[in-house]
Amino acid sequence: MTGVIQRKELLGATLNLGGAPVDLTDYATTGLRMIAIGPSGSGKTNAGLVICEQLAEQGWVAILVDPEKEIRGLYREPVASPEALAECLAKRDQPIVVIDAPDATAFIPYGEVISEAADAYRKPIVLMMDEGQIFSVPRAGRNSGAAGETTDIVNDMAQRGRKRGLDIVITAHRFTGSINRTLFGNMNLTLVGQQTDSTVWTHLSPLFRSHRVAYGDLASLAPGEFFCLSRRGLDRFRLPLAKAMEGVAIAARPSAPMFPTNFAQWDRAMASMSSDRLSAISDEVIDFLATIAGLTPVQVASGRRALADERDGR
Repeated sequence: MTGVIQRKELLGATLNLGGAPVDLTDYATTGLRMIAIGPSGSGKTNAGLVICEQLAEQGWVAILVDPEKEIRGLYREPVASPEALAECLAKRDQPIVVIDAPDATAFIPYGEVISEAADAYRKPIVLMMDEGQIFSVPRAGRNSGAAGETTDIVNDMAQRGRKRGLDIVITAHRFTGSINRTLFGNMNLTLVGQQTDSTVWTHLSPLFRSHRVAYGDLASLAPGEFFCLSRRGLDRFRLPLAKAMEGVAIAARPSAPMFPTNFAQWDRAMASMSSDRLSAISDEVIDFLATIAGLTPVQVASGRRALADERDGR
């Protein structure tokens, strides 16, 4: 492609996020700038870790900013200082590096080291900023000066990263009011998880309107489920568990099975079934299963409508 800078490491690279593989060749001229949005417990940190792990396996050095001391136990202890980080980036002997940065002030010297290394080496780096709202101007309060400087550093990374082999992954609670708007505007791979605040739909609806996704579809997502807006369009998937979290997850008590509670959830359930299975669902089968599961009349009625619609659509 004449006259356009392409990142060679992105050509042929992929991300497997639980749905159709994301072909990173689509981002060869722009770099990868990803954001995962969702409330606590929605799985956004896991999403960032999955992406960083997969990129690290494909030649990136993944730098994980750990503001809440949650990530270090999954990988290794944080680097001791910005100077130690600079050494890691020069040697590239650690595929995943953890940074202890509880606030914007603590991040600044590390951010400067990352920018300098990207300028000097032009080798692939992915920076994950977990709980990005901690570094945002709106949440900074008395430390707004430091947060503003941090925002400038990250904005510069996002805007110039394509030429320097630097990609960014940010997790945040909300689509707006969490991260600087300019940074949001630079994102080109967006994961949206479960939404519990209907006021956010004002900001999210432009992303989803053409795909016929409503706020209720976002509210009904289970933990670990995301809508993915990429260069190829919209996909919905359940993310795999980050490898580093597998040992922690094994010890967790499995959650009780959840039955659909509204039409949108039933509609998705019916759409995932084969035509043979749909045709086998008679009124007697519905009554029997509803009794065993303890479904309410409202749930059963929603399920019947979804079943009828899916049959008609096929």
